[in-house]
Amino acid sequence: MNLVKTPDGLQLNTPGIGKPVVFTPNTEADALILQKAAKEGYYYPLLALKHLAALSTGLTGKNNVFIPNINDFKTNSLQQVVVYVPGIAAMVERRPNDVLAITRLDLSDEYMAIEKGSRQKPGVYSVTRERDSVEAKYRQNRRIQAQNDRRVVISDTTFALPKDAADRAARELDQLFGSSAALKCDFDLFYSPLGCDLKGMRNYNAAMVRQTYGYAGLLADVIEKSKGQKGVEWTSQRGGSVVLTQALTALASKGVTFNEQNHIVKMCWATSDPKQTLSAVNHLGMIADKDLLRSNSHVRATLSATIGNAQRAADRSDPYNWDDYGRELANGTMTANTIIGIGALGGGLATGSPLLATVGTITGGIGALQFAYKTIKERLGRG
Repeated sequence: MNLVKTPDGLQLNTPGIGKPVVFTPNTEADALILQKAAKEGYYYPLLALKHLAALSTGLTGKNNVFIPNINDFKTNSLQQVVVYVPGIAAMVERRPNDVLAITRLDLSDEYMAIEKGSRQKPGVYSVTRERDSVEAKYRQNRRIQAQNDRRVVISDTTFALPKDAADRAARELDQLFGSSAALKCDFDLFYSPLGCDLKGMRNYNAAMVRQTYGYAGLLADVIEKSKGQKGVEWTSQRGGSVVLTQALTALASKGVTFNEQNHIVKMCWATSDPKQTLSAVNHLGMIADKDLLRSNSHVRATLSATIGNAQRAADRSDPYNWDDYGRELANGTMTANTIIGIGALGGGLATGSPLLATVGTITGGIGALQFAYKTIKERLGRG
């Protein structure tokens, strides 16, 4: 989508078709960054430009157009609206000459990374071990390698250079994919050069982390382009869970499906809520790793895993089953929150209920684990 220089500013839509939509001089620099990002494969910048260009047909019926004051909008000659796209906000002003002028453009920080040059270029890198070092080569076609069962790491957001991200991923391949992957050291890496941590409760809800929307849009494109490949494994490291969750959510809302492609989603040391990821995975027809709901060690996520894994076990289409759930109870993985999980699954049982009183008499031993396992199965109709 090319910008055309006109006396009113950089025009977004085709001259002579509809109302002119232009970027005013004070927004032109950011408009050019937005245009460059769209051309380089960013999902949300392209979406933003399409939404803004669509204003040429009028402001009504656009679900992402916010009118601050409808009465002022109807009566004033200078009518203003705000257009929202994730990570981007634009103030649009209708002028007396019927030109729609974009007078303010706010971009998320990640778009500025495009200006930093290729050494920090976000996107896909193929990683291999060359002699004693790890090599990361940028993939110009913005796709993962075209082979089945390809392994892809969505790296943490802290690394200043793709090489640093690749080195860390190579060291952690055993935990990310298993020992055979570590021996081979041949995988793709999705790099998001944010340069800072995404951790803790502040970023537990992935949808609230605006800094990564642009990277998530780019990853969404990468994932969608892999639909013809079978058995691809998408595994995130730490803050990469936010980028992966946002990308999968975007694809789910778009209606994309991977049924029978056997794509697997896994997260290691996640900093965001794994239940959001699981929901998107289910909508997409992908396969959730059995440990997905336990990928975040925060107490809030542990409780969520206790409940969510029981629901997974009750779903016959999910590879996670009651044997897996029983093993996790028996080895103590979910023991700390088992009783709370039973209460939540029971539809909000009060703390003084006979069920919890009974559980309280047998906690601390194997009897509690067996009782919890049996009770949760019964509550989900699988007893």
